[in-house]
This record gives sequence, structure tokens and C-alpha cells, in this order.
Amino acid sequence: MESSIKQLELRGYVADGIEKKYFYLSTEQRTVLLKSNSPVDRTIGARLLFNCAEVSVIEYLIEALVAEKKLYPKIEICNSLVSFGKESVKPLILLLGKIGNNQYREIPKRAFKKTNYPLPRDIVARTITRIGTPALSDLLKCLNSDDLKMLSEAIDAIGHICFYKYSANLYIALKECFDKANINDLIRWKIIRTMSAFPESILFLSHLKLTTRNEYFKMEIERSLKLIDSRYDKDKTRI
Repeated sequence: MESSIKQLELRGYVADGIEKKYFYLSTEQRTVLLKSNSPVDRTIGARLLFNCAEVSVIEYLIEALVAEKKLYPKIEICNSLVSFGKESVKPLILLLGKIGNNQYREIPKRAFKKTNYPLPRDIVARTITRIGTPALSDLLKCLNSDDLKMLSEAIDAIGHICFYKYSANLYIALKECFDKANINDLIRWKIIRTMSAFPESILFLSHLKLTTRNEYFKMEIERSLKLIDSRYDKDKTRI
């Protein structure tokens, strides 16, 4: 058991409530903990910045997220960034596709079988989805970006947010992005996936299913159409 606890602490694990012992620390002292050599200290520092009254600490949390390699401090850093809501969105967007190597590099060969929306593989996109609808206005600006990594992960975030909370007037922007000449197949495939959040995409998807020769597109089109059919009634009013 002692060995297991030691292993968890090496990854930065801190039991709930331990941070209360450090409430006396100033905001500056809390941000200093983010750069500690101890992953436990970094976890405590990030947790102490949750819902901080000073939005300037977002900058320190962003720097910490870029540098962090351990699981538990990374979780707490993301939790604290989410606690700032929309204030965190713009600095997070600048990091889309730039942390880690877990993002899709090519279209997966196997279809996603579950009926939920896939959680983004990019840690920054996942964090933004937790902020939710307030992030959409800034995410939409990414659809005009020439940074394909940023664009790719922004699409994942938009799709996830809208799947669970429908937002009108986004379908057209996604469709226009799909039609751009410089957009690659991976990004087009991701846009097809986002269409499962929009009942107004049925005609587009149905036409694309008939005209595309890309078998991976067809698999995702069929999945999106099935999801729309199961989540909306006959006249496509949200259930």
C-alpha cells in the first residue's frame, strides 16, 4: 500500500482537502508552487488557484499546462482554467493541437460505435469543451485559421459542445469550412462528425453520401445521420 501511495505521489496525487492547509498562501506564492520540482506541490498550487479572484493567474496556469508532464497536476491545472470560464478560452485556443501527441493525425480506420460524442483527444480541446457554450464564439473564429492543427482540434471542441447543447447558426460556418480548397480529408471527416449535432445538416450529409468516394466519409456520414434521427423527432425539432 505504501508503495502505491508513493507511486501516486510521484504522479502528483494529493487527497481532497489537503490544500486547505495552504489557504494562507498569497496568490503569488500559489503561482510559485506551479513551478516546484515536486509534482505534489504543483498539484496543490493549481488547486489553490481554482476560482481565484485574480484572472491574471490564467497566464501562469497556461504556462504550467504547457510544461506539465505529470497526470494529477495537469488535471488540477485544467480544472482551475475551467473555473475561469470564458476568460480562459482565448489563451487556451492558442494551444490547440500543440500539447502532447494524442491527436488524430489521420482518419481512423474503425468507426466509432458509441452513441455519445467522442471526447476530443487533445487535452486543450477537452478543457475548452468543459467551458461549454461560452467558448463557441472564439472557437468559430478558428474556422478561418490557416493553422490546420488549431482548426482540427477546434472542430472537435465545437462538435462536442454543440452535440450536448444545440446552438443555432453554426451549421453554415462549418459547411463553409468543409468547402474550403485548402482543407484536408481529416478535417472534412471531423466536420462530418460535428454534423451529428445539427439536424439542418441532413440534406448536406445525404447528398455527400451519394457523391463521395471516400469510404471513411461514408461511415461517418451514416453515423451522423443515425444520431440525428435518434435525437430529433420527425420534423427535426429537438426532443
